[in-house]
Amino acid sequence: MTIDLTPYLSEAGPKYLSIARALSEAIRQGDLAPGTRLPTHRQLADSLGVSVQTISRAYAQAEKMGLVQARVGSGTWINALDDRRESEYLRGQEPRWESPLIDMSIAHPVCPPLHHMRFREALAQLAEQASPEAIAACRPIAGLLHQRERASEWLETRFKVPGDADDRVLCNGAAHGLMLAIATVVQHGDTVLTEALTDHGLIALSRTLGFQLRGVTIDDEGVVPDALDAACRRFRPRAICLTPTQLNPTGATMSEARRDAVADVLARHGTWLIEDDVHALLEPPGLTPLTSRLTRQSFHITSLTKSTLPGLRAGYLTVPRGQLHHTLPRLRATSWMATPLVFEIADLWLADGTIEELSSQQRELLEERQTLATRLLGHHPLMARPSSLHVWLSLPPAWRAEELQQQAEQEGLSITTAAPFMVEHSPAPRRIRLSLGAEQDIHRLETGLERLTSLLDEAPPPMMQIVY
Repeated sequence: MTIDLTPYLSEAGPKYLSIARALSEAIRQGDLAPGTRLPTHRQLADSLGVSVQTISRAYAQAEKMGLVQARVGSGTWINALDDRRESEYLRGQEPRWESPLIDMSIAHPVCPPLHHMRFREALAQLAEQASPEAIAACRPIAGLLHQRERASEWLETRFKVPGDADDRVLCNGAAHGLMLAIATVVQHGDTVLTEALTDHGLIALSRTLGFQLRGVTIDDEGVVPDALDAACRRFRPRAICLTPTQLNPTGATMSEARRDAVADVLARHGTWLIEDDVHALLEPPGLTPLTSRLTRQSFHITSLTKSTLPGLRAGYLTVPRGQLHHTLPRLRATSWMATPLVFEIADLWLADGTIEELSSQQRELLEERQTLATRLLGHHPLMARPSSLHVWLSLPPAWRAEELQQQAEQEGLSITTAAPFMVEHSPAPRRIRLSLGAEQDIHRLETGLERLTSLLDEAPPPMMQIVY
């Protein structure tokens, strides 16, 4: 038989859920009577323009909801809607309507209930003892002195970032720090070098501030020193922006030997280095930043956002001597000063060791998720650090990244292709980035990875709605 579900279909959420809900509404409206035999999976898939797998999941969901019954050798039939079936479903552990997408697209740390509890405890503690200037101050622009002093000691002991409190600027997250550093030394029309694949925030900044961004060849450890040297000779850049630790999206992390070689290139050319070290706390202690090798020509940026709580937008920018008077007017113009109360929480947690505790827990949580991803996807080539937020996954020959992204969305998954991270207008690598922290429930993440594995292990549908 044929049925018309289009009047009841919604654009919200995964396709299979939308179809299951449409079946429910059609039954309630009387368009589908109890005892009606439904079309085969293939017939309904062709009618709605979706995959057979989507219809299979829609029918399975409808059966779970008590709407239909699958009979072996006979097909799928509409059930009588009785209170007993519906109440059984409502008593189940699974929510009546799932949230729209399993999110593997956004860089996000894992935030278990313990992290939320610690944040609330900190707020309660500050309610009793917060420094009055954390509430009332609007100067100094660089941040309150006691907060910069604590941060300076931490940056030097934990990461070996040289400098003292007068060289540190508090900013509203690493993205803000990156903008301040670039705006300090780069003018409209200048050339800036970075990795061939880099954080999309830097690409957006190049368009906002009007500088020319050029990509440099990378490998499994990040930027290649010989390629960087050649690019410096060719383009004579004003600055070079590099992420030596867990480069987004590949996860590439420079060894100490690679850092030495890159620093030698930068020292020979005397070019400003802007080091994005936002993922530093996701690695155990031991890696030393490029800035420690190039004190006089380097800006260093890190933050607490990726390793503790996204809402703790505490960023730390270390400015080379002689440049602070150029940086502070740009800080004043963009936010006047970073929010003192946020840094009061950071100051409290730096003092009592909570930052190290939470970042250590974050590494453990991400290691668990990386192990899960490797177990399910390890038969495909992938790159990842043990405690990285991401997996950088190669696609089977049959799939194009954009096609997989579209099909994954129909299956209730949100993933990211390489396109947003491409600096040059060249063919994007046939890879996808999977972020493992946005879904707080690891079982939900596992479901998403299992669905993706099923997609990758099958051929794509013969017709995709992508225009090339």
